[in-house]
Amino acid sequence: MLNSTGTIQSIEIRYLEAKLDKPFGWSQRWTTSRSIIILKLTTSENYVGWGETYGSYNTCLEMKSLAELVVGHDSDNINKINNKIFDQTFQSHAFAGATSSFLSALDIALYDIRGKFLNEPISTLLGGSLRRNIPVYATGLYYLEGFPIKPHLDEALGYVEKGFKGMKMKIGGLPIIDDAKRVNQTREAIGPNIKLMIDANEAYDKRTALEMSELVSEDKITWFEEPCPSRDFHSNRYVTENSKIPISGGESLHTSLEFSRVISENVFDIIQPDICSVGGVSEMRKVGNMANSFGVKINPHFWGTGISFAAVLHCMSVQPILNNSQINSPYENQSVLEFDQTPHPIRDELTDRFILKNSSVEVPQKPGLGIEINEEVLDKYIKGEIINV
Repeated sequence: MLNSTGTIQSIEIRYLEAKLDKPFGWSQRWTTSRSIIILKLTTSENYVGWGETYGSYNTCLEMKSLAELVVGHDSDNINKINNKIFDQTFQSHAFAGATSSFLSALDIALYDIRGKFLNEPISTLLGGSLRRNIPVYATGLYYLEGFPIKPHLDEALGYVEKGFKGMKMKIGGLPIIDDAKRVNQTREAIGPNIKLMIDANEAYDKRTALEMSELVSEDKITWFEEPCPSRDFHSNRYVTENSKIPISGGESLHTSLEFSRVISENVFDIIQPDICSVGGVSEMRKVGNMANSFGVKINPHFWGTGISFAAVLHCMSVQPILNNSQINSPYENQSVLEFDQTPHPIRDELTDRFILKNSSVEVPQKPGLGIEINEEVLDKYIKGEIINV
């Protein structure tokens, strides 16, 4: 039996993009395609690990020089590799740009390899699961061209029929009085017992955000996501302190270094790190532990494929309950995970589908990430050249 996963022999970075049949929108823009950066890592002992992150083809080109830093290093020593990247990028704060994207994808891939070598799921490497099933909510309910309400309400009712106990809708792309009406109509359609969240994607200044919060305060909103620009900590904290509705955010923040201020200064009631941006499994665990220490809820963001979804499922399976009681309940003291339901051809084809049961998804139990990759999909959707290191 081998006693090591070997050294990092090669890294392949691909930018994938798929056109959508119909565009959908949110407060900032309309999207006509979905994209993802996929990282494939191979070791000298022929172990293969997968990771992913966000960005463009130019991001892939930036990631090449970082990949060159770690080729030849011992793939078993995840901490040493991560510290190598931080050492080379910390002073210039480059760790908060393409470096964080590369670190996220690389860290996931290294954990995938380590789990395969030990024949254990990543959750076991993190100390062992506290739960096998992770509560999830549906993300969808984006704007459609012309802003029709009937397709929106039909979509919301469809999530209820599928068994989701919570869902999130977009606001910020219309005047607040019009968005508030849509929120009210959505609540009336799904009834009082389904959790409903709203997401402005950084659309408002602090006063407008509070006005919007007041307009929907009777609609039983579980949280109000990204009311103000993510790094406008002053405005977000002001809204958090004055809103009747809990405020969430943080999906675009990088590493535990950025989250330390957000958590310690109570910028948000709920933090939402994305494993593709925060720094992979390693940084997600740091942020999760930090959040628990300060009594802040953590409900991670998800917008990728099955690679990052599997990775964050493993992380959430080891995340302790925020405050123990006789009844541990999702949304109250147990983390819930975003489960993107919007069109994404790459996500739908790259890995097996995750099965929804009782508004939860089971943590994969096979070694590593616990998923299979359809590599034909990489060739189908690749844009530009493969970055080989």
